[in-house]
Amino acid sequence: MELKFKFLGKSCWVLEVDKKFKIGCNPSFLIKKGEDIKFVGPEDESFKNVKLWLLTECSPNHFDEEGAKVIEEDSKIISRKECGKLLRDKKNSNIDFLDWFKKREVEIKGYKIIIEVVPAYKGGGFLSNPISGKVNGYFLTIFNKNSEVKRIYITGDTIYAENIIKTLIYYPVDTMIANIGRIKNNYFSDDKTMDLVMLNSFIRTLNPENVITIFSKGEAARKEMRKYIDIIELGEEKDI
Repeated sequence: MELKFKFLGKSCWVLEVDKKFKIGCNPSFLIKKGEDIKFVGPEDESFKNVKLWLLTECSPNHFDEEGAKVIEEDSKIISRKECGKLLRDKKNSNIDFLDWFKKREVEIKGYKIIIEVVPAYKGGGFLSNPISGKVNGYFLTIFNKNSEVKRIYITGDTIYAENIIKTLIYYPVDTMIANIGRIKNNYFSDDKTMDLVMLNSFIRTLNPENVITIFSKGEAARKEMRKYIDIIELGEEKDI
């Protein structure tokens, strides 16, 4: 099974399966005034033939009104219920609002895809409860007609947490798509996301064969991050 990953900016990406269809995550195009985040525009051909969309959370850097417009009418959507207000114009039969630990099985062009929602925790300082920023991570198991299997863990924006590891510890992980928030966390701040120490903890515990690191910040922050780790660049493609 041939999988090709392409980073489209912010936290958005697409994964092409055997050149037959794509799986996409978090289409978003709006930016705050003064931000220097770069991304491809909604007219880009990469958004064509995306038959399954995964939405991890309903926040401007992950999903917005403009992002909803690139979702084709026959696409299946897996999302948190908070995104429902932006999906009112979509066919309800194609949308599943799933919370943690829920599963769905879909069939796309002869491929069976099992989607399991994995806990993801974001936000909160040292003394706060990480559940305050409830987010979906996803674990995909993709089968083709020849019974070949690919297993992909999508972290979403999250810190390293025991509840995540309990869910995934017995799963073989072919590829982990990891959202990095910063080089090093300040545990007394109100912005707590995955840092490099947490990323290494995920890698040591889950032992994925491949790791793709997404860093959805502006160019100044990306330049600093490149000193420490290889992050995927806008428009870059990787075979996984």
